Amino acid sequence: MPSVFEGVRVIDWSQGIAGPVAALLLAEQGADVVKVEPPGGDRARGLPGFHVWNRSKRGVTADPASDGGRETLRRLARAADVLVADAAPPELARLGLTYEDLAAENPALIFCHVPPYGSRGPHAGRPPLDDLAAALNGLMGTQWSTRGGPVYLVSPIGSYGTALLAAGAVSAALYAREHTGRGQRLEVSWIAGGLALETGAAIRGASVQRVSSGAMAADPATNNPLGPVPVYRLFQAADGRWLFIACGNATFWSRLALVLDRPDLLADPRYAAAPWGIPPEHRLELAGLVQAAIATRPREEWLRILEEADIPCAPVLTRAEFMEDPQVRHLGLRVEVEDPELGHTVQVGVPVEFRGMPGAVRGPAPRLGQHTAEVLADPAWARPPAALPARGGRDGDRCGPLAGVRVIDLTSYIAGSLCPMMLADYGADVVKVEFLEGDAFRSFGYGFLGWNRGKRGLAVQLKHPKGRELVHRLVRDADVVVENYRPGVARRLGLDYETLRAVNPRLIYASVNAYGDSGPYVEKPGFDPLIQARSGLMAAQGGPGNPPVYYTCAVCDYAGAQALAFAVCAALYARERTGAGQHVATSLTAMALLAQSGDFIFYEGKPPEPPGGPDLLGRSATYRHYRCADGWLFLALTEPDGWPALAAALGRPELAAGCPGREAVAAPAEGPLAAALEQAFAAEPVAAWLERLDRAGIPVAPVLNIAALFDDPHIRANDLMAEHQHPLWGTVHQTGLLVKFSETPGVLQRPAPLLGQHNREVLREAGLSEEEIDALAAEGIIGSAQR
Repeated sequence: MPSVFEGVRVIDWSQGIAGPVAALLLAEQGADVVKVEPPGGDRARGLPGFHVWNRSKRGVTADPASDGGRETLRRLARAADVLVADAAPPELARLGLTYEDLAAENPALIFCHVPPYGSRGPHAGRPPLDDLAAALNGLMGTQWSTRGGPVYLVSPIGSYGTALLAAGAVSAALYAREHTGRGQRLEVSWIAGGLALETGAAIRGASVQRVSSGAMAADPATNNPLGPVPVYRLFQAADGRWLFIACGNATFWSRLALVLDRPDLLADPRYAAAPWGIPPEHRLELAGLVQAAIATRPREEWLRILEEADIPCAPVLTRAEFMEDPQVRHLGLRVEVEDPELGHTVQVGVPVEFRGMPGAVRGPAPRLGQHTAEVLADPAWARPPAALPARGGRDGDRCGPLAGVRVIDLTSYIAGSLCPMMLADYGADVVKVEFLEGDAFRSFGYGFLGWNRGKRGLAVQLKHPKGRELVHRLVRDADVVVENYRPGVARRLGLDYETLRAVNPRLIYASVNAYGDSGPYVEKPGFDPLIQARSGLMAAQGGPGNPPVYYTCAVCDYAGAQALAFAVCAALYARERTGAGQHVATSLTAMALLAQSGDFIFYEGKPPEPPGGPDLLGRSATYRHYRCADGWLFLALTEPDGWPALAAALGRPELAAGCPGREAVAAPAEGPLAAALEQAFAAEPVAAWLERLDRAGIPVAPVLNIAALFDDPHIRANDLMAEHQHPLWGTVHQTGLLVKFSETPGVLQRPAPLLGQHNREVLREAGLSEEEIDALAAEGIIGSAQR
């Protein structure tokens, strides 16, 4: 059975996480990926994660600083379909390896540029460090904490987000190339990858209301790392073990009050707006009452009681425990790989399913330069890609790589809704089909705008045969259907893959849910924090002996949406070559593993993971957050040789005289040396320190929170924010086009739709007359447009 990217040749000329993981996603769906490293190797060599991020590839060494190395890269680029590179633009220009240089010899080349900080702006030249990017993209500055200020995140989630975004962009560009016959340059920065995990939080508008600010404030009611919502948070049971309870609606909250034997709480006016609308002044009190009840029984007993009452819950596990979890095993997400350097390893499996063209782990990560001679002798890498005739798009001039693609969006919440939004940004025509009561997350107001931009809205009574027939009518002319129903619901509605494939055999049907559609957990309700808890993410961030930490960013939800967008674009590309549609799927469980894949590798002799902490500032005294006179910065010095320059720049040269560099970079993040640095940094504003430390060559970046992103000059320079006029919310600022396509630029089509806003427009296009539409409205099959 052929794979999705069979015959596609990819050069991975990148290091670390973002570029290599993007290339990994292509490799394990059939692409021939050649990893090109300098003679000293990828800077991530030596890390356990390297052996996950670079498996399924062949390895070549080439020194781009030498004439021979540059010629090797150029030779491979002449034969490649895709090149993934993360060098800064000035470096590419100096080496003569820009997109323009390479496309002159291979016009079909898709050059996926993954620069850490984008191509422009005051921070474009900073060293390529994942944590500096996480400081600039708002992820660390928005994490809840007990004492206020940013929090160092133990998992570089923004870099994994970048990888997923880049893999999807490459797939969309390959699909577009089938129509235009041309390659193009893509830009997916690490900053953009972080913002892609914050689209529902990065919203600003005069009428926009927020559930939580994440504004680096020391407010235990609104920024609590156990969770700011009293009945949607972490609790400790009588045996000291932790669990997460996710009462995300009034029904679940009512059930919880009853199983806690506290029905009086339901009548208390202070908690009348539970779960989400409880005033901050009453949140801690209710959380304390619930915690007191949970503390009366051991965790396993509570999990049994809560599950019997159908209240969403999950235990807090370690990563090692999760790797042996029965659902992980059932989904094939635990694989064993014999690595030439590490020996027998257990790793995360392939996280995205193409059920018509399945992928696979194709081998361990290569030794440095292992396949150089083999690749250079391979005749496939000695000829350019076959010329592709320009066929044009169905809508004439292409606006976005997915122009002409029609998507039926049956989703709600985040993991479902964000995927079609990304497809809309890539130019697809997306129709969001909702029940008459609407997406449950419409109540979040601001978040809904960040997960549903670019779509048209249709409100239908899907449980009525006439409502289902309307959807079937739309599906006949669609390319893609996206759904995130709980397993079994789509079949009961007559909207499952088998039913819709009979309506449209070329259909791409895309699914995302918490645990997959089979296995021991298939009946469990699943939300992002429940998977965070199970996957070890919360335990790792909390650290041994500390309470676990709830990530402010809905990591699993956002990654699931991005992974599904990648799958849809890849399946569209495969359909261009085979003519066949297929079912593609992923799960929040798979995404929890992917977003921690550097830690989900186990082998004898593996070094211990760095410790976490609820208010973790960093890994050492020279690698952590520091408060300045007007804000925060992140200092990222790891090389002992840079310590004297740092001490001098701080005006404290005596620190270097009394502490050798090796001791300084190994000093604890909270100790005497860190206290001395805290005192120094507090004396001046961030801008002054940036200027001084940049001049001294010290890796550093300012720390932004969500609120600061909208007016930040670097974010603006890279054109990562957008403005909409919404009929209900007025002027709204939110994340913009996060992927830059040179030949088929994306498009911001419209703000998120009102419920049923485009009923008539969509149904007229489907061939219904005004009389038929009026009859459906009168019968209650379609809803009245919300204004």
